[in-house]
Amino acid sequence: MMRYPVLVPDLPTKEQLLPWLAKIDSNRWYTNFGPLVQEFESKLARLLSLDTAYLATVSSGTAALELALLSYDLPKNSCVLVPSFSFPATATSVKRAGLCPVLTDVDPETWTLTPEIAYQVLEKNSCSMVMPVAAFGCPLPIETWDKFNSDTGIPVLIDAAASFGSQAIGTRCSIAFSFHGTKAFGIGEGGLVVAKSADFIKKIRQLCNFGFDGGVIARCGCNAKMSEYHAAVGLAQYSRWNGIVKQRQSLLQIYKHLLKNTGIEISFQQTPERYIPALLPILIPFSNSLSTVIDSLTDHGIQTRCWYSPPLHKHPAFIGDKTIPPDGKAYLPVTENLSNYLLGLPFHSLLEEKDIVYICDVLSMSLNGKK
Repeated sequence: MMRYPVLVPDLPTKEQLLPWLAKIDSNRWYTNFGPLVQEFESKLARLLSLDTAYLATVSSGTAALELALLSYDLPKNSCVLVPSFSFPATATSVKRAGLCPVLTDVDPETWTLTPEIAYQVLEKNSCSMVMPVAAFGCPLPIETWDKFNSDTGIPVLIDAAASFGSQAIGTRCSIAFSFHGTKAFGIGEGGLVVAKSADFIKKIRQLCNFGFDGGVIARCGCNAKMSEYHAAVGLAQYSRWNGIVKQRQSLLQIYKHLLKNTGIEISFQQTPERYIPALLPILIPFSNSLSTVIDSLTDHGIQTRCWYSPPLHKHPAFIGDKTIPPDGKAYLPVTENLSNYLLGLPFHSLLEEKDIVYICDVLSMSLNGKK
């Protein structure tokens, strides 16, 4: 086992869970939109400062994407523009919804699909929807995406899997979140869809319950309801949330301070000042060999991760899908560079400042060619 694992879930303790489990025992209601799910949704709406938006919890972040895509009622095989630099669930959800992913590049600073890139692609290629991704929890500028939707009429579904608590809710776009155990707001498994339309959320609830509407199947769905047990974890996590946010922001600042003091040109994702980090990816200098750096860190007990490598356009399942560079080049240059030089460092609540000092010291030696 690595001395410094890259991720360690930070979930409630059994003592924090017991009061909520006792409620389940008392209610004898275990799934099917139970009272704990309803209370959890109410508290999520409070955390997101929602007034007129609507939301629905589901069984996973991937289910949130799939059900949201289905709820747009796009014609079969419609094209959906997505970044190639993303977790595979972004594209698998598109294909499972009977749609076709169109893969494109991302911005070199934020590592996300921007409206500007989408406009460039759409000048010469038709797409029925755009699905930008809040990579590594970096929230997307909701006002610009709302404007994109208003100006083009093209629906926008934001894959904000790792960005709960950071991603703002706008007036036009729909948003899908994940509560996977490795996320900042982790409950083991779970997802959330937020939209500005009550009818849209009604479709989500129907589809996650097999498609039932008034006792009959109006449209084929699946069983993707959130259980009372997962809602119990969510309610316990809700009480811990402020502390989780402060700790993650503190860990990020320690890392940034130490890494900047190495004098090595390490690049960070361009993010808002006070967002809630989900992971810690860094871009090492192109003069280094990523595999050599990884081997050196591994030898010192430090686990790493090459996030989103290979990019989606290099996975066998997506090779037959369209890949469209916005600048007319033959490949996706930003995505390729990120795939070859992006390194995920340990980032979780068990880390102390002395651990981060050690990790940064080893990384600095590795980048300087020392063992």
